Amino acid sequence: MPRLRRAVILAVLAVIVGGLAALAVLDPFHLRHARWFTSGLVLVAILLMTAAFAVVVRGIGRALVLALGAVAVLGWVTVVWLASQVAGVDREVSQVADGGRRLVVVEGAPYAIDPIYAVVIRSGSGPFEQESVVYQGVEQAPAPSGVRFVDADTVEVRTSGGCLYRSEVEAVTLAVDPVHRPLRADGC
Repeated sequence: MPRLRRAVILAVLAVIVGGLAALAVLDPFHLRHARWFTSGLVLVAILLMTAAFAVVVRGIGRALVLALGAVAVLGWVTVVWLASQVAGVDREVSQVADGGRRLVVVEGAPYAIDPIYAVVIRSGSGPFEQESVVYQGVEQAPAPSGVRFVDADTVEVRTSGGCLYRSEVEAVTLAVDPVHRPLRADGC
């Protein structure tokens, strides 16, 4: 009976960790590093479920469960590593600060012929730093000419073409409304 109890506890922990991973996928607080929380929590859930099955089974079955768990772990680590290689890193072009928040102009695909510029708002620091997109440019469009905080809840992006975009920012979740995504480089 103690083996079954340990297996149930491990399975319940795996379900809780899986729920936390689902919450990280939903990302209601716009965490900048949410993908790493998700990948780490899924890895822990795989390990917990492997351990739960390994506790119940004995003999050759346990070796088989551990081997399948190791394959699942290696597969997941490979998927996360490949995804992180594809995602790339954005280069910060400029930054405007207002208290604990920052409006940052980032250059996506810094090695491409025509980089794409975006404006994000960031708050906090460390693993729980928040980030939300305010403006997403298009290919062949220059970097925004100006970004600023209008007031505590409003940000503004001015493009080189003279377009002016304003967005409201929710203070706690850092949700942005609206997120501006123009369709052409030569118009608003």
